Amino acid sequence: MRFVFHFLRSALTHKINRDIAWTFMSFGILAVSGILMNIMIVLFRDAAALGVFNLSYAIYLIGSQVAVMGIHNSVMRYSAYHAEDPFERGQMLSSAMLLTLVFGVVIGGAVYLATPLYEMIFSSKASAQAISYTGFGLMLFPLNKVLIGYINGLRHMRALAILQATRYLTVLGAVAVVSISNLPFTVASLSFFAAELLTTISTLIYMEKAGLLKCLRVTKKWIKEHLVFGGKGALGSMFLDMNTRVDVLLIGIFLNDSAVGVYSFAAMLVDGLQHILSMLRVNFSPVLVAAMRDKDWVQAKKLLHYSKIYVLFGVIIFAVLVIPSFYVFTNYFAHDKSLIEGWKILAVLFGAYIIISGFTPFDNLLLASGHPTQQTIQNISITLVNVVLCLLLIPVFGIVGAATATAFSYIVGTVVMIFFSKRLLGWNMIANSIKE
Repeated sequence: MRFVFHFLRSALTHKINRDIAWTFMSFGILAVSGILMNIMIVLFRDAAALGVFNLSYAIYLIGSQVAVMGIHNSVMRYSAYHAEDPFERGQMLSSAMLLTLVFGVVIGGAVYLATPLYEMIFSSKASAQAISYTGFGLMLFPLNKVLIGYINGLRHMRALAILQATRYLTVLGAVAVVSISNLPFTVASLSFFAAELLTTISTLIYMEKAGLLKCLRVTKKWIKEHLVFGGKGALGSMFLDMNTRVDVLLIGIFLNDSAVGVYSFAAMLVDGLQHILSMLRVNFSPVLVAAMRDKDWVQAKKLLHYSKIYVLFGVIIFAVLVIPSFYVFTNYFAHDKSLIEGWKILAVLFGAYIIISGFTPFDNLLLASGHPTQQTIQNISITLVNVVLCLLLIPVFGIVGAATATAFSYIVGTVVMIFFSKRLLGWNMIANSIKE
């Protein structure tokens, strides 16, 4: 025990290790809250209600990327790049805040007003109403992405972790209240607005106290820069988030709310794994930006080396624990026994993650290295493969076909990233070597 304590204390003396620990806590809360949220819905409602909520969440994620227009990526990169220049950072931040606030209000309003369109597409009045309520959250989401991206770029990881965790817990609490109440379940989508409002207020208070809101001045230079840089990467971000939900959307179109619920209940456990891996990416990105800027590859290569070992091991352990637990829960505790079919979804998706596990924390590498166009190509390739295969496989194999399509798209995206990394950066990620 003394050895373990000494090891942990030694490890936490390094900032990146402390940052990872804080971010792990945040994304751990996200993963656990996502699981608990789905369990609450299953225990107190049914698979159809879960399907309604996940369809609205899918539209919310896609709408958020349209509204933010990649500007949060620009803010994250330039806040790290200009970390020692508060005047430049102030102009950069205020310009991004103005842009995303305007975009959020426009896109959020459009989503709210498009209710008849959703009912026509999904043939479900409940899903249409739930989706329309996400428009309120979308009005603030882009602004929050920029504020969080700014904090991330400056590596205030403890604050970032706490703010993110607060957002996740707010959504969980609101959904839990609606689940156990007699309220129409469609109002659960208003949980996104509650979470975004609290995040906006909390983040601005923290930034003011930390002295991060100085030298604020909107400039044409930074508005143009954000639009150009963000625009190059925006399509990629849209497609990346779309890929996480395109299977759900297409199941909703081809099948029904219950099928969406069964698939989503299994896929949310894979989402939990994705969020855990994302905490590594959040911490790696500022380090990679600095490595590209200074042409110092030692740290980047070290991160990849350990990622290939420890992330692979972690994913295997996660899969071995989750799949049997899922089977037991759906067989003995869930009221809706159709949920048990989700174990097949888990097996397919975890299989793909085991193959690409070591590379997943670097899936934002091209953007961090200043190549947003290539990042967009990578993300588009993932989504296009997923959409085409879903269209071919869902009508024949149902939800298992959707899982197969999504799993294959993950692998394709990793291959594209490895190709561009070698071609543009001279970094052979398979051999972990740099071309001199």
